Amino acid sequence: MMLRKLSYRPDIDGLRALAVLTVALFHINPNYMPSGFLGVDIFFVISGYLITSIIYREMTEGTFTFANFYNRRIKRILPVFFVVLLIGLSVVWLMFSVGDYWKMANSAIFSVLFISNIYFARGVGYFDVGTEENPFNHIWSLSVEEQFYFIFPIVLLFIFKQRFLNKHKLFTLIVIGTISLILSFIDLKKIGVALDVYYLPHLRMIELLVGSVLSIFLFEKGNKLSQKQSDILGVVSLVVLLCCLVVKDFFLPPLFPGFLALLPCVAAALLILANEKGKYITKLFSLSPIVWIGKISYSLYLWHWIVLAIFRYFFGTGVLSNTNLLIAIPLMFGLSVLTYYGVEQPFRHIKYSFKKSFILFYIIPAILVFGVSRFLRKESGWPTFLPIKCNQCDSGEVLTQIGNINSLKGKKILLVGDSHAEQIVPFIDVIAKKEGWKASVLAKSDCPSILETEEYDESKLSDYYKCIVSRKYFQENYKNYDIFILSNYYSWRREVEPYIIERFEQTIQILLSQNKKVYIVKSCPSFDVDMQRIENLEKIGVKREVNLEGDTYRSHIKTWIQIKELLQQKYPQVHIIDLLPYIPKDGYINGRNIMFNIDHLNAYGAEEIAKKFIKDGKTFINEEDLK
Repeated sequence: MMLRKLSYRPDIDGLRALAVLTVALFHINPNYMPSGFLGVDIFFVISGYLITSIIYREMTEGTFTFANFYNRRIKRILPVFFVVLLIGLSVVWLMFSVGDYWKMANSAIFSVLFISNIYFARGVGYFDVGTEENPFNHIWSLSVEEQFYFIFPIVLLFIFKQRFLNKHKLFTLIVIGTISLILSFIDLKKIGVALDVYYLPHLRMIELLVGSVLSIFLFEKGNKLSQKQSDILGVVSLVVLLCCLVVKDFFLPPLFPGFLALLPCVAAALLILANEKGKYITKLFSLSPIVWIGKISYSLYLWHWIVLAIFRYFFGTGVLSNTNLLIAIPLMFGLSVLTYYGVEQPFRHIKYSFKKSFILFYIIPAILVFGVSRFLRKESGWPTFLPIKCNQCDSGEVLTQIGNINSLKGKKILLVGDSHAEQIVPFIDVIAKKEGWKASVLAKSDCPSILETEEYDESKLSDYYKCIVSRKYFQENYKNYDIFILSNYYSWRREVEPYIIERFEQTIQILLSQNKKVYIVKSCPSFDVDMQRIENLEKIGVKREVNLEGDTYRSHIKTWIQIKELLQQKYPQVHIIDLLPYIPKDGYINGRNIMFNIDHLNAYGAEEIAKKFIKDGKTFINEEDLK
């Protein structure tokens, strides 16, 4: 059987240019290209088509080997990937706040393992505000492609080896694609699993398989279109594709990703088909400037989001100003050109065996990323959050005592709560020493101070394994304490807020029924600006006006006032310690930043607020309660 020739097609690079530019425009400002995220789907179709064409031909000729296939993929993808990742990680370490660096480092590590899509599927969403500032968020799509490259050659080889499946390759792939579609639809009909569908490979498989089906169709059936038919199909496909890219609020769950994804994917596949014999649209996509952008599209895809995310991080806005874009856009293109000509091209054509390529271009850089990430995380630490004596507080166990350790006052005091309890450890330490008492600390990030009256679903709480440790201690030992200091975020996530508020109130009722003394501390609101970012900007000479009291601040204060009024009305015996009046609106005391991030005090800030509290003649725990 005569096999199709696989020759270079500049129009496919032109289609890559369309894909990367639409994605970049969407990321710059969604209003510029409302459905520009579909550019990723176009990339998937192109990848499915090209990879299947290569594998199919080699399997048919009997020349396919996994070593050769993965060697080509390694040299094509990994060198520039690791260069960009290491540079991005270094910039993040130098310029981001400590807490944010830790999060970004985690993203980088999962990216190296090419499972960042799974990481994001279990965490924040692609369209969530927080992800706009994560420089490595976009690597999820590369993870999907790499997972496809791992699995698809095995699947295709299995099809080739089975006589029945070999005779019905197209039908087999269509069945697999249909299963992927059905699974995505079923998952999207379930509340709260849209992230799984958006990120996970078996549910994104259909988009890559559209390209694969086109490839096998052309190998087995051939392209029987005339030039005129190709031109008509090319125009129609391009119009449909452009309409998909510019339409707003159409590609949404529960039909996207999934059934609706077929529309742009099939349009892209038909455009590839039409441009093989077409004239006019083919010439358009083969114009030198467009082809050039297509050639650098991989580097541009890697760089554009990193540049935008870093700019957003520093300037605290989802949509960058025109002034910022005048710097960001040339920067992303400049970096893309440098890595394309300096890294992509030289390493792509280097003559190395699979083993050598795997060691040099994956194992060594991966170890470097892990090592650098681990070292920088250790160097960064959490120096401004907790005092040295409480560095282990976040393990969720009672690990330390604070205040006047040698106090003979008989009342046992427990500070319990989430990270907002952790942040006031320096405050309580100063106050307790002044008032002559000591307290034990039971605090864990994301674990509010609640007692359970029934079996509860720990999956509703993040990082729940450590929550179990701290909550179990609280449940089993609360009767041994006399005074409780409770401090929490108080503006819990919407999906768990009713659950937590109900349990929090029940906790207060239980403690009061046992004649326990309860002190509730409101420590720090959620400001709209991260002061560490402001300081980092100032280090590089960028001055920015600070307004901490924005929408986030007002919303948080409103929630706290409601909770405070409720507690005062229903539980007048509960003592409420409100530290808000002691927190300066500009975030500075004595010219020093008092904030760890947007809603946590650093150790210096907590200690200074304690001094102001004492200077005002305030008493934290009533003397009567200590007797």
